[in-house]
Amino acid sequence: DDIKSNKMIKALMWRDKHPDTFSLAFITGKYEVEKPQLFFIALPKVYGLSDSTSDSTFVSKAESGIISEFTKGKDYALKLTEQEIKSIDERYWQFAVPVEDGE
Repeated sequence: DDIKSNKMIKALMWRDKHPDTFSLAFITGKYEVEKPQLFFIALPKVYGLSDSTSDSTFVSKAESGIISEFTKGKDYALKLTEQEIKSIDERYWQFAVPVEDGE
């Protein structure tokens, strides 16, 4: 599987760049995994995308750098990293809203 291969290559590259951190974690079994901050893309009310009861329209689907679906609520909204949002289009970063714990 290409995805697993890419993850393995990235892990090995990280290990090679951080030998002391890797060795300590391997020996002690203690390490922390940093979770990246996730964001919703919350677009303001736009005619045709939201109704009068919703303050924002959230992006719910993006493929190959193109946003293709929207939702009125956060339940179905995409949770993306800053890098993922900017890879769609840098201009969407201004509409990023941090995901809170439990959302």
